[in-house]
Amino acid sequence: MADRLIFVSCGQLRPEEKRLGERIKVEIDATPGFKAYFADTVQDLSGLSTHVFQALRRSSGAVIVLHPRGELRAADGHVRGMRSSLWINQEVALLAYRQFFESRAIPVLAFRDPSVALEGAMTAFIINPKPSVDEDTVLAAVRRWLAETASIGAKDENDVFQAKWDALQAEDRAILAALIAEGGREVKEQSVRRRLIKYHGFERNHASDVLLNRRTVLSGENLVQFRHDVHDGDEMSLHPYWEWNVRHAIGAGAYGKSA
Repeated sequence: MADRLIFVSCGQLRPEEKRLGERIKVEIDATPGFKAYFADTVQDLSGLSTHVFQALRRSSGAVIVLHPRGELRAADGHVRGMRSSLWINQEVALLAYRQFFESRAIPVLAFRDPSVALEGAMTAFIINPKPSVDEDTVLAAVRRWLAETASIGAKDENDVFQAKWDALQAEDRAILAALIAEGGREVKEQSVRRRLIKYHGFERNHASDVLLNRRTVLSGENLVQFRHDVHDGDEMSLHPYWEWNVRHAIGAGAYGKSA
């Protein structure tokens, strides 16, 4: 059974901050059914997209720790408190967008230094972050959260998608490759059929039969959406939820090389 990935977003500016993040990771990894992602400092944009963004996309929950990073001032110059890491605020905003887009809960456990003032996505996405960054307090709360709340998050979607992908037939993957080659969104079935014939070696009648018989499977797995149009021809689109996974899988295989 797939573990749930928990994204750990914690400061690394000071040794004590990094130590707390590492201890949270150890606590999560030691809990059956969970694994943690705690990023080392990313040095380039390639590392950012390859590691941090993918972990944010895959995570089923998050533990956030807000450490002070400087004064937060109002327009009149009044000090409202201390601001937290801009980087962590951006990670929280991405999680907030995921929760909105996917229409499902992403459990979050948050802590803040008592001096830190909340702003931006923090005010809407995180409810009552605990005003403490004491290591023992944080780790005890993490243990309770893992036992009581974190399990509502979805399983690792990579494992879920892989099970779907492994169950597909070669014809299903050819349909997906042809659909992507035609743009992936609101593509006429006749365009997919022509591409199956021209670039994937399907006979004309076989291409029609495959689309008719396998569209139900692809739709049932939520990999493809269909729109019936009696006037201008039925259309196919990659399902928004699994689109990234499908494009990635097709791009990594032979079908990704179709002209």
